[in-house]
Amino acid sequence: MKKYYKFLPKHINEFTETYKSLKDNKWSLDFPVFLFDRDWFKLKKITLYDLAKELKPDNSKEAPEIIQYQQLLKEGHEPLLAIQECWNEFGIEDFHRSLRNSSKWESKGNNGWTFKKYVELLIGYRKTIENNNINIPIIILARNQKENHELEWISEKFISEFIISD
Repeated sequence: MKKYYKFLPKHINEFTETYKSLKDNKWSLDFPVFLFDRDWFKLKKITLYDLAKELKPDNSKEAPEIIQYQQLLKEGHEPLLAIQECWNEFGIEDFHRSLRNSSKWESKGNNGWTFKKYVELLIGYRKTIENNNINIPIIILARNQKENHELEWISEKFISEFIISD
């Protein structure tokens, strides 16, 4: 793990038991992911299948309407002309829905948990399992709106360091 986090003995036990249970298993969306709330020392184990429901990824910036609008602004178009061009290409309703969704995520905050990061977690996890390496993702939840959630990986080395120090 890149950073040092404090875990309770029951957390370490959960990591160890989960790690052992994954040996020789075939990849599936039933594989575990840990969510860790540092403020309350609360560890939650969920499946990959439930991750998108539990920690909704923000995909608003990846909408084609928003991408096109941002590109037009980068190219030096006036904001009003960029909006009109997007209206022509995507329709007024679709463009404004995407804009509202993007604005909603910005004001609500999602601590940097984007759809891209979610997909990278899935791909990375699958690769490690298919390579007979077990690394379990743990998402360290942000403490406030200014922080981002952090993705770390629980490896055999990580677990053995806790067992040795006990």
